[in-house]
Amino acid sequence: MNFAIRATLVDELLQTHQAYWRFNVYRGAHYQHLAKHAELLRFLLALSDEQVQALQGDDSRLLNSIAPHFPAAASILSLITLDSPPTVIPVHEPPPGVPGRKWQQISAFIKCHTTISRPAVEWCSGKGYLSTAISQRFSLPAVGLEIDPQLVAAGNCFAYKHHTEVKIIDCDVLSDSVYQHIEEEQHVLALHACGGLHQRMLSLAVAQHCKQISLAPCCYHRFIDEYASLSAQLKLSPLHLTSDDLRTAVRQTNTARKGETQARRTLQAWHLGFRELLRQQGLASHTPLPSLPQHWSKTGFAAFCQRLVTLTQLTFALPSNLDAAENAGWSLLHRAERIDLVRMAFRRAIEMRCVLDSVLFLEEQGYRCSLATFCRSELSPRNLLIQAQLPRSD
Repeated sequence: MNFAIRATLVDELLQTHQAYWRFNVYRGAHYQHLAKHAELLRFLLALSDEQVQALQGDDSRLLNSIAPHFPAAASILSLITLDSPPTVIPVHEPPPGVPGRKWQQISAFIKCHTTISRPAVEWCSGKGYLSTAISQRFSLPAVGLEIDPQLVAAGNCFAYKHHTEVKIIDCDVLSDSVYQHIEEEQHVLALHACGGLHQRMLSLAVAQHCKQISLAPCCYHRFIDEYASLSAQLKLSPLHLTSDDLRTAVRQTNTARKGETQARRTLQAWHLGFRELLRQQGLASHTPLPSLPQHWSKTGFAAFCQRLVTLTQLTFALPSNLDAAENAGWSLLHRAERIDLVRMAFRRAIEMRCVLDSVLFLEEQGYRCSLATFCRSELSPRNLLIQAQLPRSD
């Protein structure tokens, strides 16, 4: 299947099923969209906590599980499935200071390149771990572009210790100063560059006629005010993705630490408990509520509620005993996590649409492109890799 056809099918599927993936049960709305899917609803509500956790972290398992009750799941699965990557075991232990998971991602990313023969430019490089690994592996000079001066200094120290031809440069890639660092005879790479940053990378690399591009995108909602398609094909689509839609695309949490997962669930339960208080006060239970940082999960439900009252400028006094509301929140979370699996079933399709938009844009500019997964989702759910190359003109 070529990319244009796949993009059309993904786009049409998302348009047809908007009621399912744009429904957020955590905002207090009732799930009317499942009224015609009684069997699916029964299946979801009967899931154990362990089953829910497993389905939250595995797109294929989730889609296969709900397919008997939700026919669209089979179509989603066929459209998001790409060749599975091999399990990559790094040849060397990670260098001192490089997290093991990050080193495995770098090793898998590099393994997907049979060779890198041009000077490398790493977009949003951080400390330049990828730049350094590429320089060592392919004996090439490499440059990293990074906005944080502390990371720039640490990256240059890291590169010096490893005797590589790597230089990390203090550069805001969203500014015009980046142009001086991008040249035609370069291979521009990014491992997990966020939304607006990787769109900027592609636009600039194309404008500078860079010969090769490798991108593993991440966090499509970040560094972007409103998502705008790059490709001519998807610019014509009536479907416009919001920041909330883009957040849905990265909802997979199978790499989160246990403490982070529990903190997130606690805050979700408390949000739902607070919405129950709003309902009891005759206030709109779907009132927009701000998100609070994870450390608020350690403060207690009463402090959490008082903070929301303050931030939302609501004018009601909290009851002296909030136990019933907190218990209601946990009960609502139990149900919400299961209902939300329907939205989760579309997350990879939303991500695929964003990635295919980038691929189509590059093809429209004359690049030959490939799209594959570079690592297994257990290592990183953001495991899609675009590789693009300008054909030789002679």
